[in-house]
Amino acid sequence: MKNLILISIIIAGLFLQTAAQNYQTVNSGKIASFQYLNDHGFVRIDSVAYEADSILIPFRNIQDIDYDCFVIDGTHWLGDKIIIRDDGMNIIMNKDGDSIYINTASSLNDSWTAFHRPGELSIISTLISHDTMSFLGLQDSVKTIGFQVYDSLMNPVNHSINDFTIRLSKNHGFIRTLNFSVFPDLVPGSFPVQFGYLIEFDISGLSQPVAGIQDFNWMEIFDFQPGDEIHVKWFWKPALEASDYQLLILRYLERTDYPDSVVYQAERIFSRSYYYYGNNTYTFIHDTIPEIIQPNLIFDKLPGEVVVDIYFTYALRMYSGTHIAKISPGPDYWLDYYGDTCWYPIIYDGCMTDYAYYKGLGGPYLSCWFWYAENYRTLVYYKKGNEEWGTPLVIVGMDEAKISGNVKVFPNPAKDLVQFEIRGLSRAFGIDIYELHLFDVFGRQVARKDIASEQTILDVSELPVGVYFYRLALGEVLYSGKLVIQR
Repeated sequence: MKNLILISIIIAGLFLQTAAQNYQTVNSGKIASFQYLNDHGFVRIDSVAYEADSILIPFRNIQDIDYDCFVIDGTHWLGDKIIIRDDGMNIIMNKDGDSIYINTASSLNDSWTAFHRPGELSIISTLISHDTMSFLGLQDSVKTIGFQVYDSLMNPVNHSINDFTIRLSKNHGFIRTLNFSVFPDLVPGSFPVQFGYLIEFDISGLSQPVAGIQDFNWMEIFDFQPGDEIHVKWFWKPALEASDYQLLILRYLERTDYPDSVVYQAERIFSRSYYYYGNNTYTFIHDTIPEIIQPNLIFDKLPGEVVVDIYFTYALRMYSGTHIAKISPGPDYWLDYYGDTCWYPIIYDGCMTDYAYYKGLGGPYLSCWFWYAENYRTLVYYKKGNEEWGTPLVIVGMDEAKISGNVKVFPNPAKDLVQFEIRGLSRAFGIDIYELHLFDVFGRQVARKDIASEQTILDVSELPVGVYFYRLALGEVLYSGKLVIQR
């Protein structure tokens, strides 16, 4: 009986706690993203404390504290911390330690003092509407709160804040918010990672329930299945008399999942035209290559979260364009540490760029122009399952037709010895010696042999059973295929 009473008390306590959290501005168990123009800012609560009231603390941001002086453990753009009171009042602390009051338990037309600066101004909030709204494919009851600024004598004054609103969803918290870190002042910000002026953000994603835009990690960027393919153009012009133009097609053939990595085998078709001060070279490759994808702990940070790399510090971004991009920033966002208190922006010259990665579509993709220098790497086509986008490339090597049908490998599967017949290739290409390379699924070379005749035998008796890939080098043209060893 005592156990039944105890369970009933716990259930009642959980019910009361859940009820008290209706319209709560921020929930510690969810990650939310909010969009301003094409940028997405993320909110995650990193720690929770209780001192009479619940205190929620978001992750830290890069913050400017003076001209070209930044700290890397500064106030999150939403606010330094959020205090949740049992009476429904939520208090957000800005970067200066000032309090902004949001009455989540208010009824229609209720008003309260949201902010007060003695002798200067007061800001009154009013619940101006209470409706059912749809967002991110969800539907919920939503409260909309407006603002009015008053001077020290409580006379209404014109202020940009008067045009702003915030919205609270009953079950999901903020669906429109401000960057309360700088509330209520308009503070010019010189660093793009820190939203330095007061703006509205509308919700763009939720982790619970999963809706809208989500963060993605390194393994999700390079998540392919057999049959997928991507086509990429890359143009690089580092100097007035130099240029590098590359075309790449990757068709994924096989995928093997390991506890700490994914190994792909991909058909690669690649061409390169390289010009350097009067000399022009052309390369064509058609082969099969392994790709090994492992977690990238530096990249696997939430956008806005501080990344301390070996050489510099920055924060990743998320951007909405043709594809949702997670961006590893270029020098515009890099900081270096030069003193006891300040991090300073990197000073650089040249065509250095952000690196954009797309979920399930690889990267990096980039775009940069600086005086004479240009650097563009662009995704032009992909096929993912039944989905296609863009215009596929057509890459034809000048000597591709000559090697068709000229190479035979047997037996395959092999046990101890493998014979390679390379008929007519020396006459076709005008050379007498080729290089034979054998790779395992991790891309490690396990055998190499120079070939000076049309027939040669490779001893594989010492190699473990499994899948291997051979590559035959003939000048700039490569012929490749798969070899299976069984016993």
